[in-house]
Amino acid sequence: SGINSKRFLIIGAGNLGTSLYRFLDHHFPGSAHIFGRVEANQFQYTHLTPGDYSNFLDMNLVAGLEVIFLTVPDEYLKEASRKLILFHQKGRIVLHTSGTLGSSELDHIRKRGAYCGSLHPLQTFPQRFMDPEHWMNIILSFEGDEGCLPFVRHFTELCGGRLVQVDENQKIALHIAAVFASNYTVGLLSLAEGILVNADIDDIPKNEILAPLLQGVVNNLKRSPTDEILSGPVKRNDLSILQKHLKYLHLKNGPVETYIDMARLIINNPRFNIENRTRLLEILEKLK
Repeated sequence: SGINSKRFLIIGAGNLGTSLYRFLDHHFPGSAHIFGRVEANQFQYTHLTPGDYSNFLDMNLVAGLEVIFLTVPDEYLKEASRKLILFHQKGRIVLHTSGTLGSSELDHIRKRGAYCGSLHPLQTFPQRFMDPEHWMNIILSFEGDEGCLPFVRHFTELCGGRLVQVDENQKIALHIAAVFASNYTVGLLSLAEGILVNADIDDIPKNEILAPLLQGVVNNLKRSPTDEILSGPVKRNDLSILQKHLKYLHLKNGPVETYIDMARLIINNPRFNIENRTRLLEILEKLK
């Protein structure tokens, strides 16, 4: 397909941009083009059709586009979107994929007649050119102009996903919640791995020991909110276990503070039905 027949332009050739390219190319073969700073020859052409990547924008390419995606890191968004001011934008859809920035970042393009929005996939993209499957069944958040919605809804359907429409404040809340749920969970899991390492438990790789536990939590979470799925010694008010755990962690110079903080986090959360909260907190203080 010629350069004039492209429907989609992706600006930013990182993990998200290249994975989005594969997804669009899968559903609309030959209709997507990537623009990035990397020299074209640095890409493996396994997933990228030669000619679908460039490191300059020209009039011909931009002329026929329906949707432009900006998939650059937040700090480059202004700079990347400025490139679009040169082109006529009437009626075109311009979407950025930032988790925290709102569509107001694109006001200068809005003024030129484009429909602007922020479409953020609640999914991590740890590698370039990830399989289109990686987009399936995810939640997408959208904030921006009504004019983007027909395309955004269609895109969400292709993902078999669900769309959450938010304002700029809700968008930040959603991103913070996502960081707690994914990134900080990984931080805690690494702590758990460390405890296994220090105890010389190595018959099975640590991640494989922990994965089924986390999978169980995920399966429960799909069906019920957190207040219905909490288990463990704090929930059961099992003081002897808490004492044993903390004694062991003290002995091994383990993460005592974090253990107590996490217990507190559960005890102080009004959504959890914990008995004897005050007494539990007092005992934890003594076990520091």
